[in-house]
Amino acid sequence: MMRFRSLRVKLVMVYTLLILFAVELIGAYFVQALTSSLVRNQAQTARTQAQLMATLIAPELSPGAKTSNSAVATLLQSVPQFLNGTVYVLNQSGYVMYTTAGGALVGQKRIDSVATQALLHRTFAQSVRYDPLSKSHLLAVAVPVTLHGAYLGVLEYVLSIQSTYETIHQATTIFYTGSIAVLAIVMILGAIVARALTRPVIEVTRQAEVMARGDFSQRLEAMSNDEIGDLVASINHLADELEEAIAANRLEQERLRAIITSMGEGVIVLDSLGQVLMMNRAARQMLTQAAGGEDEALRQLELDALMQGDVATGVRDVRVIGNTIFHVILTSVQRRGQVDGYVAVVRDVTEQEKLEQARRDFVSNVSHELRTPLTTVKSYLEVMRDLGEDEAETKREFLEVIARETDRMVRLTRDLLLLSGLDRGGRRSEEMRPIPVAGLLEGVVERFQLQAAKQELSLRVHLPQERGVCVYGDEDMVNRVLDNLVSNALKYTPPGGRIDVRAEVHAHQVTLVVADTGIGIPAEDLPHVFERFYRVEKGRSRRGGGTGLGLALAREMVERMGGEIRMESELQRGTTVYVTLRRAEEDAA
Repeated sequence: MMRFRSLRVKLVMVYTLLILFAVELIGAYFVQALTSSLVRNQAQTARTQAQLMATLIAPELSPGAKTSNSAVATLLQSVPQFLNGTVYVLNQSGYVMYTTAGGALVGQKRIDSVATQALLHRTFAQSVRYDPLSKSHLLAVAVPVTLHGAYLGVLEYVLSIQSTYETIHQATTIFYTGSIAVLAIVMILGAIVARALTRPVIEVTRQAEVMARGDFSQRLEAMSNDEIGDLVASINHLADELEEAIAANRLEQERLRAIITSMGEGVIVLDSLGQVLMMNRAARQMLTQAAGGEDEALRQLELDALMQGDVATGVRDVRVIGNTIFHVILTSVQRRGQVDGYVAVVRDVTEQEKLEQARRDFVSNVSHELRTPLTTVKSYLEVMRDLGEDEAETKREFLEVIARETDRMVRLTRDLLLLSGLDRGGRRSEEMRPIPVAGLLEGVVERFQLQAAKQELSLRVHLPQERGVCVYGDEDMVNRVLDNLVSNALKYTPPGGRIDVRAEVHAHQVTLVVADTGIGIPAEDLPHVFERFYRVEKGRSRRGGGTGLGLALAREMVERMGGEIRMESELQRGTTVYVTLRRAEEDAA
């Protein structure tokens, strides 16, 4: 079946059929022309002979002539040309008067078509017929017999022309035999020509198949300057253009793949049925960390539900998986007006949400912290406006409350400004230097000894055995941290309690420890004590004049110096805070 689909075979078949049709047409015309020519020549000769014989026997057939049949027969046989045929002499009524076929036919009526036609029209008539008895073709010629213008009868001459048809048959056989040989030669030559013509087409077809498989390295050689050569040049040009286009497309794909792979956001590519085709590294990491496995995380993302929305412009939604918050954007990929797939961009917004929540909490806490003292100040001022001149003592008490609340707002504002400064920038290297630990602890005693005595508390400072040991940090920040921790210990330690401040010296770091025997902190509150505005008991720090920012400031300053702060506490047993800083490379002398 494949052979008949070949262009080469088709060309040879068409070429051969055209030649065969032409040969058949020419052969038919040749045989027809040859037959007509030979029969016409023989008919002309027979007519001439018949007219000659009619002229010879006309006097013998005249009404006044007395001639016997033998005399007419002798006269007819004297003409040698008539020996190969049969002659019938008919009178005007169609009856045989004389014949060379034998005396038995004399007196019978001749009814063949030629004789009848000649008798009716009194003119020349002829015909060719096939005689099944003799199995030969017969030529019959009939001419009128006249004498001095008088019509006497008809002379019919019948002879066999089978030899002429045999000659025609031989000529036809020779012609068609030669035609078959010529046709065979034509087929061979046609195959050669077709092969030469179709070879470039076959090469172009093979080149197209190679190009379809993605190989554009091969090129065709143009062997001619005709249309085939132009086709080969076009195919080579197409291969060059496709190779460049595919190379550019692959480069763009690699760039896009590299961009998607290196993106911090997760990218998930799905087909039209929602099956995952590709997932970048960020998406795998986020989903695995969130749910412990990609499949479970994909199920909880519920991308199928998002596909029901207006994905042409992008569907946005938030999904919570475990403790992770994802912002998902799903967009469809359109092809010819139909959805061919989907692209989902997944972003982990947990930290952003936490920061946003922290910001909202911060604004709320600041507003609350400022509203309370402002309300107190406003209330006392309204009362003072109605007091008389004789109530000076009451006014003085009210002014002390107003001054105390104002100091509280000032401290809050100062702490906020300090936190803001720490958030905007890291520690400044020019302020970091070795600080003697002994000097830091002695400063604590000087600043808080009197206050501890007033509150009936025991403040003990334990200096390190190595008097020259130093920490590396900002001296002002370290003092602020110690002041904050000791101040908190004084606030929440009842009278009769003890506060110990000491230093634990290690090879590469020094830990400053502030321990008290105060009321302690519940275990569930310990993870949050360093958060801004966090209070173990609502109103506890307000009653003590605190802002709720002390420990948050301490942690920020310690971390800016490259250190670490942690807390241990037991309810009604006390609290211990550890501040670990880097030990200076060279201690003080």
